Amino acid sequence: MKEKIFYSKEVKHYEGLGIREGASCIVRLTNYELQFCDIKKRPILKINLKDISNVAIISDKELIEKDKSVIGRGIVGNVLFGGAGLILGGLSGLQKKQIIQNIDYLVVNYKVNGEEKVVNVYANEGVIDNTFMKALNYAVDISKQELKCPKCGAVYNFNDYKCKNCGTVLKDTKKLKVFVGILVSVILFFVLIVGIALSVGGGNPREVNIISRVANVDVDKATEINNILEDIGLDEFDDMVADSEILDGIEGEGSKGYRIRTDFSDNVILYLDSNNNVICVRFADEDYYRNGNVLKKFE
Repeated sequence: MKEKIFYSKEVKHYEGLGIREGASCIVRLTNYELQFCDIKKRPILKINLKDISNVAIISDKELIEKDKSVIGRGIVGNVLFGGAGLILGGLSGLQKKQIIQNIDYLVVNYKVNGEEKVVNVYANEGVIDNTFMKALNYAVDISKQELKCPKCGAVYNFNDYKCKNCGTVLKDTKKLKVFVGILVSVILFFVLIVGIALSVGGGNPREVNIISRVANVDVDKATEINNILEDIGLDEFDDMVADSEILDGIEGEGSKGYRIRTDFSDNVILYLDSNNNVICVRFADEDYYRNGNVLKKFE
């Protein structure tokens, strides 16, 4: 049967894929596998659904506050569909930390030649939701069962839409399609919201809208600032936050500082003067831009 992708979402890596922590990757649920791909959709890891032994969403708060023996058994208050014996991998080290950052993790346990493996990715802000977890767990569950056609009794695979013997549409596949249908509806809803947001923003690049909102400047000024960021190789970023308590005034009276959050750091610093002109852009104690000159570029 041809592979069908039921769900695809960009997430941030924590451990288990052989790439750096925080690197962007894509999690995909297909009719055969749970896949983890790079941002160009090239597979990094493919896990057959039958090989998945456990899956859960866990927060760092639960890991830090719950009793160690309880976590060891995989029984945590807000675990979604995680059974006893959940293997946490590197997440078990969070128990030693004292600061709660309200971070959620998707934990996937699977087997390779009988050896237990673990993959953990960040799952905050609804990236991995309950509907996806229900679809994944249902798919994993029925992939391990011997399924028989209710009409003719022939054995069929989880991936089969119709019985190959008599042509009956199979209820297990239909049920999974219901989950997927819900996922598609949710995704379409958010696409609609994004479309509305873009229309309100006049179709401006996302980065321009972020600058305009955070720095409280008009679109023309935000575009001017964004052009400078692009000149130093910062073509995309996730967010920008004002840090008036620490950064304001460092580059002279009336100057304002902002921290730009990218896929590689949350600490690219943008300084504006009192007229919202760019004074400099700094990262790791180096100037990338200062007083109209590009000094260095992000590769």
